[in-house]
Amino acid sequence: MRLLLVIILLWPASWLWGQPWVDTTYVIASQLDIPYGTAVDFGGQARLLDLDLSYPLDDVPPACGRPLLVMVHGGAFIAGDKADGTPRRIREDFAKRGYVTASVNYRLGQFHTAQDVHCNVSNLGVEWDCLNMTDSSEWYRAFFRGVQDVNGAIRYLVNRASDYNINPDNVFLVGESAGGFIALGAGFLDAEAEVLTELTDEKPAVNPPNARYEVNCVQRYGLGTSIADLTLARPALGSYAGENNLPLATPYRIRGVGNFYGAVFDNIFATMANDPPALYLYHQPSDLIVPYQGGKLFAGYAYCAAQPPFNCSYLINRPSVLGSRGIKDTLDNMAARGLVVPDYLFDGTTNNANCLQQLLDPALTGHAIDNYALRTHNLATFFATKIGACAVGITEAEGLVKKALIYPNPVTKGRDIWLLTSLERGDRIRLVGSDGRLQLDQVISTAGAGPYPLDLSHVTLTPGVYFLQLIRASGSESPQLLVAPN
Repeated sequence: MRLLLVIILLWPASWLWGQPWVDTTYVIASQLDIPYGTAVDFGGQARLLDLDLSYPLDDVPPACGRPLLVMVHGGAFIAGDKADGTPRRIREDFAKRGYVTASVNYRLGQFHTAQDVHCNVSNLGVEWDCLNMTDSSEWYRAFFRGVQDVNGAIRYLVNRASDYNINPDNVFLVGESAGGFIALGAGFLDAEAEVLTELTDEKPAVNPPNARYEVNCVQRYGLGTSIADLTLARPALGSYAGENNLPLATPYRIRGVGNFYGAVFDNIFATMANDPPALYLYHQPSDLIVPYQGGKLFAGYAYCAAQPPFNCSYLINRPSVLGSRGIKDTLDNMAARGLVVPDYLFDGTTNNANCLQQLLDPALTGHAIDNYALRTHNLATFFATKIGACAVGITEAEGLVKKALIYPNPVTKGRDIWLLTSLERGDRIRLVGSDGRLQLDQVISTAGAGPYPLDLSHVTLTPGVYFLQLIRASGSESPQLLVAPN
C-alpha cells in the first residue's frame, strides 16, 4: 500500500543544541548582481533587474531543498538598493540560518510634480523636494511595479530550484519601508479583484516635472538622465503577477511575509484563501515616515517641516495608508467577524519620540529597527514555525524504517505517534523544543520490535519544530525533526 509520509532529513548533532532556521550557524557564499529580468519603468526606460543571492556552504540541506527568503529594500519608491545595509545584512544572516536568500532590485521612480515645491529641510535627514509627486496615484503605481518585479524574481529562483537547492513550497518575503509595502503586496495580492485598477489602468500623460527636480531628484537617484528623456505617458500596468520568467516551472507557496515599518494602501487581507501566509509586523509609534496606525505618508515628517524654523508648506499628493498597527487592528476585527486572517506576530515598541527628540538623538528614530538582533531573531523564530516539511512517497515498509524515524510527521492532533524502528533496553528518547526546553526524557525499559508507540499524552506540543533524539544504549544517535503544525 502506498503511503504518503513526511520525511525529515537527519540533521547534524550540533543542531540539537541550537535552533534550526533561527541561529546564524553556517558559513555562506554569495553571488552578486544576477540578472533576473527587464521591465519598462515609470519614464518609459527599459531597466535591467538584478538580485544578490546567498546560501549556506556547510549545512546538510533538507532532501526537498532549503527555504527561500526574498528581501526587498526601502527608499520611498525612488531610491534604495539591494546591497544597502539592512537588505544585505538580512540576506546574509538568513543564509547563515539555512535559507537560500535573495535581496532584489526593482523598478524605481515616480513622476514629480510640475509645480515648484521646495523647502530646505535636509538636516532632518529626509529629502523633501523629491517627495512631491504629480498626483497620489504615482505612489500606488510605483508599489505595483515593485510587486510585479518581486513576483518575477521569485519565479526566476523557483524556476531554478534544482540549481539553487530551493524548496518552492517554502517561500518567505521580507521588506523594509517601501520594500515592506511591496513584500505585503507580493504576499497577499492573489486576485486581480484586489488591485486598485483605477490607479493601475492607463492614466492621462503628465506634465513634465519642474526643472527643480532634474538634478536633485531625477539625476541624483538615477531615475533618468534628464527630464527631457522621460516618456510622460502612463500606460496600463497589467497584472500584479508581472511578465518576467513566465511560464512558471513549478508552483510555489509563500509561507510568510515580514514587514518592517511598511504599510498597505487598502485591505488586501480580505482573501478567500483558507491558508494565507503568516505575517510578521514591526513598527514604532514614533515613525514620521510611514504612519504607525494610519494616515498620509510622511505625515509626521511633513508636520515637523511645517513648524518653525522651517515653516514649509505640506508635501503634496501623498496617499493615505494603513500602517502595521492599523493592519493588526484590521486583522483582529476581521477575525472577530469570523473571517479568515493570517496568523500574525505584531512586534512593536513604545517609542513615542517627537521630531526634535529624534533629531537630537538618532537612536530614537522611529523609521528604523530599534534592535536589529532582537527583531530579526523574533522574525526568524516566527518563520521557523511556518516552514513546511518535505513530503515523499514511500512504497515499502522497509523504506519507512530506513528513511523515517517518526510517523506521522507533522504530528496529527489526537493521533498516535510511532517510532519506526526497534528499541533495545536502555535506549533513550529525548524531545527538545526549538526554545531549548526539554519536553520528554524517556529511557526504554523493555526491548521490542518497531514500530514503537511514543506516548506524548502528557506533552503539550505548541505549533513549531521539535528535536527528537533516539540515543542508543550503544552510544549512537538518530536525531530528527518533529513538526507540530497549527
